[in-house]
Amino acid sequence: MGLMKSIVSGAVFAALFTAFVAALGAPDLAAQEVAAAQEFEAATLEPGDTASFFRRGRFAPPRPPAQIATCAGIRGNGQNLFAHFGVLARQVEEYGPVTCAAGGSSGSITTFILESIWVNQDVHFCGPYRVCRRLGRDARISLMLKSFVGLSQAGIFEDIETITTLLEEVQNQQILERMNGPNPIDGVMAFVNLLRDVGPLINQDVISLLLTSPDPVFHATDIIDGLQKGLQFIVDDPRVFLRTSVINFEEVADLIGVYGSFYAGYGPADRRGMRAWMRACARPGLGLTWEQTAALPGPRGTTCGETLVDLFNAYRERFAQQGGRNRVNDQVGEFLPVFGVTGVLTGDAIDVWREARAAWLAAEPMGFEPDFADVGVGYWGNPRELARMARRLRRRFDDLGAMQFTPLGATTWREVLAASPAEPGFSPAVLTQSGALSVGGWADPLRILPLEALGARATIAVNRREGVGSFTLDITRLLNATEDDIDALYSTTDPESTFSISLGAASGVWCTDWDGQGGVPNLLFNDAFASPLITDFRRFFRPRFGYDNVGADIRIDGCNPARGY
Repeated sequence: MGLMKSIVSGAVFAALFTAFVAALGAPDLAAQEVAAAQEFEAATLEPGDTASFFRRGRFAPPRPPAQIATCAGIRGNGQNLFAHFGVLARQVEEYGPVTCAAGGSSGSITTFILESIWVNQDVHFCGPYRVCRRLGRDARISLMLKSFVGLSQAGIFEDIETITTLLEEVQNQQILERMNGPNPIDGVMAFVNLLRDVGPLINQDVISLLLTSPDPVFHATDIIDGLQKGLQFIVDDPRVFLRTSVINFEEVADLIGVYGSFYAGYGPADRRGMRAWMRACARPGLGLTWEQTAALPGPRGTTCGETLVDLFNAYRERFAQQGGRNRVNDQVGEFLPVFGVTGVLTGDAIDVWREARAAWLAAEPMGFEPDFADVGVGYWGNPRELARMARRLRRRFDDLGAMQFTPLGATTWREVLAASPAEPGFSPAVLTQSGALSVGGWADPLRILPLEALGARATIAVNRREGVGSFTLDITRLLNATEDDIDALYSTTDPESTFSISLGAASGVWCTDWDGQGGVPNLLFNDAFASPLITDFRRFFRPRFGYDNVGADIRIDGCNPARGY
């Protein structure tokens, strides 16, 4: 019935539009618009889709309901996030678009870019008045996903590079040794000067703290120690939740927002150039990695890779000079049912944290022992979809992870990207608009069960081999979880654990080896693009282009649910 209503509404609109344009003396244009609407209905609609690409006077693509979508649970992995894009590109090429996702930490960045790509009208229109057929649309989505690797040298991880350079200078200038010498304040001021030289990605609060601290040597030493361990994902002290952040994550969110704006076609976008790039590179790139696609002939005598870099560099320069709408200010889930994820402190744990944080700022002895019952997994997104998740999650699942589900309500991507990637070791807990404290996007790594509860047609886990990993386990222990809690959440041998139930509930598990690629963007993408899809979902046994690394009997540690024996 909903589909019939949308078709009728589209037909009425088309008839009115035809009459209006005919009155202006342009019947050919009207005919093209009507034909485009009919082609869209015939070629791209699925039950529940909307026939109109325009809302509130501006372009807005159909927002697919989660109930008919393929939803991806995207596991965070720091600088290895290029593996996410390999999985998603392969999924889109072989099975159609991923139009629903949940991601935390670096996975929230991937989720943001995924939604940004969907927003771009040239993904949906393959000509001035010609809506793309499914394969054409999917080829364009896949191309844009692949191209994210091509921007890996354009500043995506300027924050991490900033910290690496900063720590190299700390060592070169022997700042720690100077703080332990006869004139320790000299070492502190050298550290302050280094921070001042780094630029806008440095949090000015950390400079203010060092200049006003009751014990500047303590704070400087502790912050440097935290950064050194943070780069190695070592979390061995509750102070990882308390230290003032060196990184200005608001600036990081703005930086990522420019990437999202580029992919969405916001602001000073070169739409003609982007369309030419898509026409030249999307379909020829099907089945190819980004390295291979980048070498294909692009428009105007350049390669596809060169064209992308030129388009982005020109866009970023114009954006800096002219400004424009930053995608980071859009609502999470405005265009797709997507969700930002983070670990949260609630209830009495917030007061416990505030007391410990005050003690750290005062350089006094501190303890931080929250009740683990006050630790949750927070989801930002569309409030109605969050309510549906919460309502159905505990009906279907009784695991500890389901009990931890905490709706955080609606917000902008700015809040998500300033909080979820701010992992322990790089940032203290961050107060959210909901009143909860975000402690980073490490929580519930697979994100599958809430998506299942939402009613997705299919769910895929973007995962890696070898289980949960020490980073998540160590953070959970520092939040006062018992070993029974740890096993209930993350065990790979207990079929009743949240991790194992999630693997079993997913329609498919993409099992990558992202820890084995040395952090190299192209290697991360290539491994993920060719990774096995573990599935017994019949639809996944019918890939468009015959992808053969698909099966129900593929056994890889960390990617299969426990069998209980």
